[in-house]
Amino acid sequence: MAAAPLRLHGRLRRNARGFLLEMDDGHVWRLRGAQDFPPLLDTAVIVEARKASSILLDVLWMGPA
Repeated sequence: MAAAPLRLHGRLRRNARGFLLEMDDGHVWRLRGAQDFPPLLDTAVIVEARKASSILLDVLWMGPA
């Protein structure tokens, strides 16, 4: 059975390897499957995703918070 998707809030960042979700508590998630969302960069976002590892999320949906 697949794990239920997570709904997380944070700031969308980008580095040389791709997109990141920076949480208020300091945790940083790498985002896999994130499309190019230039208008959302460096803004608060909501991400729905499945946890692939302790640092990686498989993105299902992303939008402004």
